[in-house]
Amino acid sequence: MASQIRLTQLSLSWKVLITGFIIIVSAGYLNGALNAALSTGITPSMVAEHYGGQVLSASETKELKEKGFVENEVNLDGDDEGNQKHHDETAGQTTSVKPISLQQMAQLAHIHLLGFSFILISVGALACFTALAEWIKALVVGILGFAFLFDIGGLYMVRFVSANLAWLPVITGVTIGVCLAFISLRVLYEMWLT
Repeated sequence: MASQIRLTQLSLSWKVLITGFIIIVSAGYLNGALNAALSTGITPSMVAEHYGGQVLSASETKELKEKGFVENEVNLDGDDEGNQKHHDETAGQTTSVKPISLQQMAQLAHIHLLGFSFILISVGALACFTALAEWIKALVVGILGFAFLFDIGGLYMVRFVSANLAWLPVITGVTIGVCLAFISLRVLYEMWLT
């Protein structure tokens, strides 16, 4: 008779890993739902109007070929000119930069969080299989999961709270890289050198 895995009997590192995976997958789905609501709508009539029987314009056809999707953006800045001035230090010119919309942020977050969740579950599983102390495995997997969440959360905060928070996605990006390198090197060490 095969032994059965019980979630209650998992070690701390596995519980942290699976919890982080569920949170990040859920956040990715919620951002996907927000993206759909902002770009298409949430009622059957809105979906039918957006997708049903429409012929794509030349610009939409071009965008579809380039990006693989066509979305209508919702402008939360209240005007079509919601552009910010950006000074190019190298050219000495001031150009106009349109801030990213909530719909674009939701789309970016949706795509990245779903990818991050699969990186977390796969690399985290490798970490959980190592011979490291349980508390080290749980700590590294937990830090990696939080870094993925705060990476995207930081982008939301930079756009909608303050550009002064731009240090947050930079720090989380470095943290993700350090965690991935640590886990990868440890796994390779244990497989080939011990």
